[in-house]
Amino acid sequence: MQCNFYYVPVLPMARVTSLQAEEGDKVQQGQLLAELDETTAQLNLNSARLAVATAGAQQQRIEIGSALTLAQERPEKDRIALDDAAALLKVVSEKVKMFHELEARGVASHLDLLVATTEWANAQAALDQARVNAQMSTSGIPHSKDIASYALDDAKTLLHQREEAMKGFRVLAPATGIVERVLIRPGEYNQDAGKPGFIIASGLWFEASLDQRAVALAHLGQEATVILEAYPGHIFPATVERIIPIVTFDAGGPETTRPIQSRGTGSPEWPATFKVRLHVDDANTSLAPGMSGFTRIICHHRGLAVPREAVATVSAGKGVVRKLDGSGHYIGTPVLLGDVDDQFVEITNNLDLADWVFAKNPRFLRDDDKVTVTRLEAKETSK
Repeated sequence: MQCNFYYVPVLPMARVTSLQAEEGDKVQQGQLLAELDETTAQLNLNSARLAVATAGAQQQRIEIGSALTLAQERPEKDRIALDDAAALLKVVSEKVKMFHELEARGVASHLDLLVATTEWANAQAALDQARVNAQMSTSGIPHSKDIASYALDDAKTLLHQREEAMKGFRVLAPATGIVERVLIRPGEYNQDAGKPGFIIASGLWFEASLDQRAVALAHLGQEATVILEAYPGHIFPATVERIIPIVTFDAGGPETTRPIQSRGTGSPEWPATFKVRLHVDDANTSLAPGMSGFTRIICHHRGLAVPREAVATVSAGKGVVRKLDGSGHYIGTPVLLGDVDDQFVEITNNLDLADWVFAKNPRFLRDDDKVTVTRLEAKETSK
């Protein structure tokens, strides 16, 4: 029996305040496993909320042009000031023109003209300054609004990070299963952010090692049975749910380093197997990772088979059977072997249902010996 192992991380660097699960406990997905001290994280969360409020207020001040941290940008006010400066310059220009005419007629003094000219110069300077201010306000405020918007988004992002970090102070089970190991204890300080705190075994299946000759016979959804050492005599229904067609020197445990007992080929054999995962119907039965047993997969395979004694010189999946030809002579026929058990051998070529095969003690015969076949027919008899 195999399973998936979930390494549940403990993310915050904080003190463990309580454990809600121990080794061997069955847990459900989302169940609370442990809690950590969240005092510092709560303070950081409150600071992030205040930062969002401050950034929002700053954005509103920029919208009305009264931000304290930036040069004040008020396009509407600067436009009014520009209009006023232009109107004032127009009035002063008329005044200078009038004093020029009065001086020419001797009605006004030259001093009056100089005073009017000075007013015009000041009005022109005020108009130029108003134009600069208006241009700065008009072109600068969109960028200031962008800066305020970015600052608010950044504050909201930090707040979201703080809120997500708060979730890590409650360690939850990522899957339903059994707590295989607990790596933290109450009172200790978690110094390595992200190190595993729990190991959960989840999702049981039976993993079988099948002989490589069955790789073409195994299919998803095939029916099977599993017998576990822990439940002798109990047959579990199962279904093939995954096939891993990679052949290794594995007999169902660690990879072997020497040949295993011969299976009938006449020479030592190396195990060559591939993995098949089976879903086991374990209703009302307690199964656990590491239980061992064996499986039988129903392939519904049909083929020709003969008794084991009928096959001679078996080696490397090949053998010889003795069959009769059309003239009644004995002929040694090489064949390829399929599945082999303690009684029968599957023949995959050079033999068909119409052939007559010597099933017992054929070794005393020599090639081309004449063989007579006597067919006995059953007859009904009356008492």
